[in-house]
Amino acid sequence: MFAWPHCCAAERAGSAADLAAHSPTPQVVTPAISWNGFYLRAQGGGGWGSNETYLGAPNDAAFIGTQSYNTSGGFVSGVIGYNVQTGPVVFGVEGDYHWSAVTGRSGVINVGPPSVLDSYYTELRSFGDIKGRLGYADGATLWFVNGGAAVGDVLHRYDAGLAPPSVSASDTRWGWTAGAGVEYMFAANWSAKLEYNYLDLGKVAPIQYTPAINDRSEWKDTFHTVKLGINYHFNSASPIVSAKY
Repeated sequence: MFAWPHCCAAERAGSAADLAAHSPTPQVVTPAISWNGFYLRAQGGGGWGSNETYLGAPNDAAFIGTQSYNTSGGFVSGVIGYNVQTGPVVFGVEGDYHWSAVTGRSGVINVGPPSVLDSYYTELRSFGDIKGRLGYADGATLWFVNGGAAVGDVLHRYDAGLAPPSVSASDTRWGWTAGAGVEYMFAANWSAKLEYNYLDLGKVAPIQYTPAINDRSEWKDTFHTVKLGINYHFNSASPIVSAKY
């Protein structure tokens, strides 16, 4: 009798088992997060500001010439932007515009006698900006600073109280903005952002009461904003399938 066929059969079974043990197992490898490309954002937030006025009113010595008062309110906006990533450094540019209801009113201006309950009113009706961004990417987290040009549609009004008429004027004002924030990529294509910005829309004299050069109201408007937004990125990479032995 010959025993070698059984021996060879055992060896062939062992080889098959070894091949099965070393067969490649497909694995999905998550690609490195990239901040490159275009993105769109929907965001909202709150703003508050400080308004300083100067008024020359020679008709009434009791008229308070300078007032400082605060504004506050909310806004919603849309954003479009583009990023370029080099290693952990991210360069970007974005533009946004906000529909706003940031308002404020001064105290009584005319302290009399007689006091006719005059006051000032300010409303930031909308605002926008074009900003450059510089960021540092730590995986899914992006820390950034930004700055650029800002524009705002601002309404100012002198409410005459008990002695009408009231006078108002609106103006589109250009200024500057600067800020910082953080963004987190929580899913493919999607990130959330928290941002602070300071806006300075400069000084203007929108209301002239009489031809007298000093009979006018001037405002200097500055605002702080905090924004929370959700971004959709157009740069998502597909998962990479690799084989593990």
